[in-house]
Amino acid sequence: MPSFLLVCMRLLSRVVNAARLAGLPNHRRKVRKSRRVLRVVRHFREPGLAGRCLRYLRQVDPLVFEEVAMSALEDAGLLVLRNRRYSGDGGVDWAIWGPKNGWLAVQVKPYSSHIRRGHLLDFDDAISRLHFQGGVFVQTGRSGAGSYAFLPDSGIILLNGKRLITLLLQRKLEHWRTQW
Repeated sequence: MPSFLLVCMRLLSRVVNAARLAGLPNHRRKVRKSRRVLRVVRHFREPGLAGRCLRYLRQVDPLVFEEVAMSALEDAGLLVLRNRRYSGDGGVDWAIWGPKNGWLAVQVKPYSSHIRRGHLLDFDDAISRLHFQGGVFVQTGRSGAGSYAFLPDSGIILLNGKRLITLLLQRKLEHWRTQW
C-alpha cells in the first residue's frame, strides 16, 4: 500500500476510535499506555531483541497489551475498530479492515505458555457466528503442533513470534498467507 494511503488509513482509524471511545476514559487511558509501550519496545536493540520484546510484552497488563496490538495494526495501515468493552465481547476483542480482506475478527492472548487448538476452535466459532471474513489471533506465547495443523483449513492468521515482532518494530505485516 502506498505511504499516502497508509497515513490516511492510520488517521481514519484514530479519528473513528477517538469518537467511539469519547465517553470511555479508561479505554482512552489504555490506548495512551499502549502507545508508550510501543515507543519503549521500538527502542530495544540487538542482541536478543525478539526475546526481550516478548518478555516485556508478557509483563504488560493484558488489556493494555490488547491495545498495543491494536495500535500496532493501526500503525501498519489497517482500519482498527476498537471494542467499547473489554469483557463480554463474544470471543472477539476487536475488528480490523483491510482493503483486500474485508472485516477480520481479532483475538489477543498475552500467554507465556502454549496456545491450544481449543483456543483457535473457539475463535473460529466466534468468527463464523459473528459473520467475519476471517480472523487474526495475536499471541506472545508458543503454538502447539495441533494449532498449526488447524490453521490451513481455517480463516485464521496466527500473529506471533517473528511476525508479531516485525509488526511492532517495523510496522509491517510480512509473510502473511493473505495480502493486505
